[in-house]
Formats: sequence, C-alpha cells, structure tokens
Amino acid sequence: MKRLDTWFACALEACCAAEGVRPCMAFFAVVDDERMRELNRETRGVDSATDVLSYPAVSYPPGKTARDCPRRLGAAYDPEFGKPNLGDVFLSMDRVRRQAMEYGHSVTREAVFLAVHASLHLLGYDHMEEEERAKMRAMEDIVMERLGIGRNPMDEHLFLRACEALENAYAPYSQYKVGACLLCEDGREFLGCNIENASYGATICAERAAVSAAVAQGARRFTAIAIAGEKGDSWPCGICRQVLNEFSVEMRVIVGQKGGAFDVVPLSELLPRSFGPGDLEQQGESQNG
Repeated sequence: MKRLDTWFACALEACCAAEGVRPCMAFFAVVDDERMRELNRETRGVDSATDVLSYPAVSYPPGKTARDCPRRLGAAYDPEFGKPNLGDVFLSMDRVRRQAMEYGHSVTREAVFLAVHASLHLLGYDHMEEEERAKMRAMEDIVMERLGIGRNPMDEHLFLRACEALENAYAPYSQYKVGACLLCEDGREFLGCNIENASYGATICAERAAVSAAVAQGARRFTAIAIAGEKGDSWPCGICRQVLNEFSVEMRVIVGQKGGAFDVVPLSELLPRSFGPGDLEQQGESQNG
C-alpha cells in the first residue's frame, strides 16, 4: 500500500508539473486535532483545529503564482535537497478521517486532496476571492486527475453493497461480520459474507464467498472488490489475496468499516511479486520449447 508520505511527495510533484515549474520540495507532517489547534492558535490566532495548514517559504506578489516568479522560486533553493524549498504543511489525521467519512470517499483520497490544496497554497494560490477560488479549484481538479485519485462513485456504490452483504454474515464464534461485493468486467455484481464453522479451518471469508458466487455464474474477469467490516477495516487474508490474484492482479480493493470511510488500493500492492496463472503459462512454454 502506498504510504502517505509517498502520496504527499507525488502530490507536490504533480502540482509543480501542473504549474509549469521545476520540481520543488516541502515538509509534510501529520498531526492530531490537539496539535493542529495549537498551531492554529499560535500562528493564526484561531483557537480551533482545522484540516490543513500551510506555511509558505516563498512570498508572491498579489495575483501571481510560482510560474510568474522564477527568481523568487530560485531564491528558495535548498542545496541540501537540490530543489527550492516551498515551506511546511501540517495535516490533521483526525480531520482527514472525519471528512472522508462525511464525503463518502477514502481516507487516502481526502489526505491527498488536502496535500494538493496545501501545495497549491505554497505555489501562490489562494481562495479568498471568487476568481482566485475558481482558479485554485481548477488546478486541484487537474492535479487530482493526474494523480489518478479522483472521486469514484462506483467505489462508493460497491462499498455500500458490501455493507448490505455484511448483515447476512454467519459469525457466531468471532462475532466479527464481514461483507464483500465483487464487480465483474461485464458489470455484474456478486455479494459474499463470511461463513464461520465450528471447525475453524472450514470457515469461508467474505471475499472467497463472493468469488465462488461469481465463478458459479460463469464470471472470470473482475475489476474491483469492496470489503466492509462490522468492527473495523477488514483487509483480505493471505489466502483471499491469492484467490483474487487468480483472476486479476490489478483489481481495485476497497476496504473500510461499515458506517465509516474506506480506502482503495490495487491488489498488486497487497500481494507484491505474486504467483499466478501467468507464471504457470511461462513454465509451460519453457518446457515445450
């Protein structure tokens, strides 16, 4: 799974590319609401927490952004990093989680969006006036699209269906219900839930239940699976990851807790250097050759 610090670096890089300036650097820190409130009070005189704060190291003339001020950007060059230093960014993870839940998308998407928003502030963008706000919003849309992390209504739909499937789970031993919704390449959706057994080894996970239902109906190509846990995020176990890998290494895996936010990652990040059907085909070709 891509770490947040990697996402933040990608967000800043994409912002610089969209702005048309050379790569820059900035310091990103994740804090809680209490620390964010302290920072807001100490630096802005506002005694409350907020989602993100940016502290630019470069000042731009009114109405200008980094692309208009190459000399000012050059003056911020940091020899230690070999790039201009744009400043510091602080994000409240407490706010990130709450806002992701409120807006119905992943925690990662919310954190990356705030990193993009803050990076644009460091590049001279603002939203105090309507014209400025429209300009900044357009840049945010461009950057989020480049990052490939735009809002996906289908992910939200699949997660809600997984939450519905969770209600049918049979979990008398763990009391931990899990539901899944599998999306096929042809648009069909199949639900699954965990089915426990007194002989623990006979227990079936929600993911494999959904795959079994799909395969029984002739489906073989899958593009996404949503998994909802009743008491927390329910990432696929090792066996489920291998079963999913049999059908698509790049399917989207959408995971979250019922009633909360969810995260989205490609299966390849959950099962790196995986062994699948392609490996057997290569072995067969080698033996036949």
